[in-house]
Amino acid sequence: MIQLMVDESYAFDYLSILNIKYSMDTTNAQKRKNYIDCYGFIKNQFSDRVLFDSIMASEEYKECCEANTLTFKAVDAAKTDKVPASYVDSCNYKRHAAKQKLQKKFFNTSLTETKIGYELYNGKDL
Repeated sequence: MIQLMVDESYAFDYLSILNIKYSMDTTNAQKRKNYIDCYGFIKNQFSDRVLFDSIMASEEYKECCEANTLTFKAVDAAKTDKVPASYVDSCNYKRHAAKQKLQKKFFNTSLTETKIGYELYNGKDL
């Protein structure tokens, strides 16, 4: 397995995705293993376990989970044209905004990722 350098909030975003996938099918042993392994891998990188626990219990992490759940549902609905692509796109932008908030609050840095073409969402409550 390879390791990548990513912003901290990306790691927690990925963890939230694994958490959601496991929550959607708690009988799936592989989904459970994926979540537990990732959880342990991220947690072990923190010398300050209180910080890790604070992030996991935070509103910002909860917002990441909610944004990812919303995005999953939107993608599923878009498969049968029940929602427009623009809705899926706005859900994905909510996910980006949630990552930004988590990064800023707990690591006091901005994301290295830049979104292109999302000026229409700036300042709007999605």
